[in-house]
Amino acid sequence: MQINITARHLKLTSAIDSYVRKKVSKSGKFFDGDDVWVHVILSVEKSRQITEVNFHVGKMTFRAKEQSPDLYASIDLTVDKLDKQLRKQKEISKIHRKENLEVSKEKKSSLVEVFSYDSMEDSRTKISEIKRFDLKPVSIEEAIGEMDLLGYRVYMFLNNKTDKVNALYRNDSGSLVLLEPEI
Repeated sequence: MQINITARHLKLTSAIDSYVRKKVSKSGKFFDGDDVWVHVILSVEKSRQITEVNFHVGKMTFRAKEQSPDLYASIDLTVDKLDKQLRKQKEISKIHRKENLEVSKEKKSSLVEVFSYDSMEDSRTKISEIKRFDLKPVSIEEAIGEMDLLGYRVYMFLNNKTDKVNALYRNDSGSLVLLEPEI
């Protein structure tokens, strides 16, 4: 997790820096990975000590802002507020993940195998793996972003403009190719 600290109208001492890093890094327990980064803004306006935390996880951003007469109290209040948001999001993702898992189990059990893979003799034509996924309507730009985010060479999606299944793939030169069916 990368933590950036900005101080406005106050001197950022090593004690404040280490306190902020310690508090914010505890919030990282909800989301881990390389795509997590945090921007903390500490500022002073008259007698108010203001702390703002922007917590970025992939495409999601969580923001918390609090103020108090004491800087350390302001940091604590902000981190507590942020922890509530992160905990809530984590619980929501667990619920959705569990629902999606149950749906995929139902789909797998309802599938009927049409042919036997063992009857294929040539290793170039033998299917080694089957991947199943839900098609959701997205724009071409969103599909490209998702493809790059997941690191796939091929990505299939439902085009929200044409309501047809499209496929994107990256050819050997690195450029993108869009496959659209003509019906």
